[in-house]
Amino acid sequence: MKRLLLTFIITAFAVFGNLHAQQYCGINGLIHVPTADMDTVGIARVGAHYIPKAMMPDRMRIDGEKFNSFTNYLSVTPFRWIEVGYGYTLWKFHQDLNPNKKTGFYAKDRYFSVKIQVIQEDKWWPSVAFGGNDVWGSGDEGESSSNYNKNYFLSLSKHLDYKKNIIGGHLTYRKWDRDFNHKWNGVVGGITFQPAFYQQLRLISEWDGCEMNIGADCRLFKYFLVQVALLDFSHVNAGLSLYIPLI
Repeated sequence: MKRLLLTFIITAFAVFGNLHAQQYCGINGLIHVPTADMDTVGIARVGAHYIPKAMMPDRMRIDGEKFNSFTNYLSVTPFRWIEVGYGYTLWKFHQDLNPNKKTGFYAKDRYFSVKIQVIQEDKWWPSVAFGGNDVWGSGDEGESSSNYNKNYFLSLSKHLDYKKNIIGGHLTYRKWDRDFNHKWNGVVGGITFQPAFYQQLRLISEWDGCEMNIGADCRLFKYFLVQVALLDFSHVNAGLSLYIPLI
């Protein structure tokens, strides 16, 4: 079934248009791993992403159990060298905080993301960028004690053209602030592949510090971006965003 699902993902994307990357928080990247690649200048993205419970921070629970959720975000690339975003993860609670009432997404964990590219990729060297997610908030000392997704990263990305097949290599060092996310700490990264027969299709394989993930993404009709992935070859992760030209 996993092989059939992957085949379906690849086949579905092969009929669509231009390719760009997507990350669940709206900042350019792989699946769960940031890269040094940047989005198109003058573009804003509004999107939503389905997040399986395996990808959720361990402290975001209800009745002691983790849950599947969604993120929503708005991100902007005002200049070639910077991306900024604002988003939130929906959080399940009992209605009115009453354990006898039904559960639903009655709260949000909000966060800001930023990425700055200090070196642009050229023939002989990779692009280099640094940034973070959930970079500003109340933190451990604040009233909400949030920053559940707080992390910082330094990334390198390089692409090679071999007989019109584009192979991308991405290496990132990532540091998560909260102890319960430390399983994703350290050196992470992945490989992307755009085949010569259809370069608009991008296949992704990544190591996020804890699991191997695979997926694909594609730009549809210039204004929509879709990504579908399998985390640890088991958990479906998917998102859709709308591209809005600002200039």
